[in-house]
Amino acid sequence: MSAQNDSAFLRMFILILGALVAFTIIILILANAITGSVDEARGQDPREHAAIVERIKPVGKVNVVGAPAKVEAAAPAAPAAAASGADIAAVACNACHIAGVLGAPKLGDKAAWEQRLAAAGSVDGLTAVVITGKGGMPPRGGSTASDAELHAAVEHLLAESGVDVSAVPAQAAPVATVGQAVQQAAEGMADAAKSMAGAMMPAPAPAPAPAPAPAAADATYDLAKGKAVYDTACFACHLAGVAGAPKLGDKALWAPRIAQGMDAMIANVINGKGAMPPRAGRVNLTDAEIADAVAYMVKQAE
Repeated sequence: MSAQNDSAFLRMFILILGALVAFTIIILILANAITGSVDEARGQDPREHAAIVERIKPVGKVNVVGAPAKVEAAAPAAPAAAASGADIAAVACNACHIAGVLGAPKLGDKAAWEQRLAAAGSVDGLTAVVITGKGGMPPRGGSTASDAELHAAVEHLLAESGVDVSAVPAQAAPVATVGQAVQQAAEGMADAAKSMAGAMMPAPAPAPAPAPAPAAADATYDLAKGKAVYDTACFACHLAGVAGAPKLGDKALWAPRIAQGMDAMIANVINGKGAMPPRAGRVNLTDAEIADAVAYMVKQAE
């Protein structure tokens, strides 16, 4: 009888304990559902949100004084303005046209310019001659100017020489063929050689006292800058030996000039000599740039 009572008690105890556990689970589910709906209706606690923002904010920030609040998209950069005719003439044309090197029409010689303009037929035709090159003039005058900039330079040279370009037809004359261009170049070089032979030959001078040995070309001067000046201002004559100019790298021709010393050679370029105009026609070159160019050419002849 005692064993049956114990068994009944145990079953009753387990049943009551299970009922309590089930009741507890139901209470927890209901409580969670109620608090969740309340939190959802109330929204996030602003204090909690502020604490989160404070924890994740960056360590520092860029503060640009006077910067506009709204950043507009940057406008595309405007294309570089074309150089004026005067600027192109100063860089590519004056070296020969101021002094009339190789028979080039001198700036201000109206008759010579009118003759060439008539032969070309128009300003465009004369520009085409500049683009292709003629005689001792290399294509584009040895510059990198565009067709429009060269056209402006031609108009500038004509205007400076007193030629009224407004009365000239605008249509371009036919561009010469390659064979014609070669023939014209040969004829121009031959005429220039005849008319200016010996113009740059040094005049005989009495035997001077022994001059001090010239300083090494690379000891004082910037040869890199000198090469840049040579490539834009000096090559037109010194590359081919135009009008007796000593060719670049010709030791025999450069030797008597090097013997005069660097100061004398630099002064000859600054003041002009023979067919070479002062500063080689590049009035924008400084004395230092001229000295660097002379040093570069001397270095090539060592």
